[in-house]
Amino acid sequence: AGGMIAAKIILVYQGYWDETVNLIFFKVSLVDFRSNIEGLIAHTVLATFFTFLGVGAMEEYLKFWIMRLISKNWFQSIDDVIHLAIVSALGFAFLENLLYFSANWDKMNVAGFFVFALMRVTVVTMVHMLCSGILGYYYGMSFFASPMLKIQYAKKKVHPIIYFFKKLLHSKSSAIYYDEMYSIGLVLSMVVHAIYDFFFTIEFKILGIPATIPILFLYLFGGYWYLMRLFRQKDLNLKLGLVGTKVMPKEDFEK
Repeated sequence: AGGMIAAKIILVYQGYWDETVNLIFFKVSLVDFRSNIEGLIAHTVLATFFTFLGVGAMEEYLKFWIMRLISKNWFQSIDDVIHLAIVSALGFAFLENLLYFSANWDKMNVAGFFVFALMRVTVVTMVHMLCSGILGYYYGMSFFASPMLKIQYAKKKVHPIIYFFKKLLHSKSSAIYYDEMYSIGLVLSMVVHAIYDFFFTIEFKILGIPATIPILFLYLFGGYWYLMRLFRQKDLNLKLGLVGTKVMPKEDFEK
């Protein structure tokens, strides 16, 4: 439900990009970042990529924000965060696909609509799941920053970024780790989303083959492989949300 709400908010916003919203007492013109980007960047291809980066930022953050708002009190492990992020993505993709189907079913022949529907149900849905899964993974790492750092320090893992900013800002290691993981997840999900949209818009060939074909297979099968790889990581299943409770006292966890 949260993912569907996110999709509705995004689509309503995009629907009013080129219009002025009349709120009875005053009128509002929504910010159309597409025009702003095209005005700032002269290179057409680069402007197109940054436009899709903006779209990816809106979609991924809103999907994630609603999921976190609704479900953060239920997180017991990083695996929980990833699962809920993917469920949010499925809700988003479901409503988005319904709206695309209703808008295009009478504009194509039967074969064309079948291919269009198949693409959206498989590849586009996987793109949403992949991007949300990436952000869910890194947010899970940041959500459980303190116990995750203890686990990684026990494994002798070095964190030069944390060490640098801890010396510079005199902040807690867990706070720096939270910001680091959350930022990495948000940027990666935005970029992965933008790359997909970008290559399916421009006419570009790799060794004479349209770039859309290898990108399609990369996202469909590579996305599935990456998500399965995440779920197989043992640390992600640890019930870190129970650390400090009677079930798992801090002393026992540290041991």
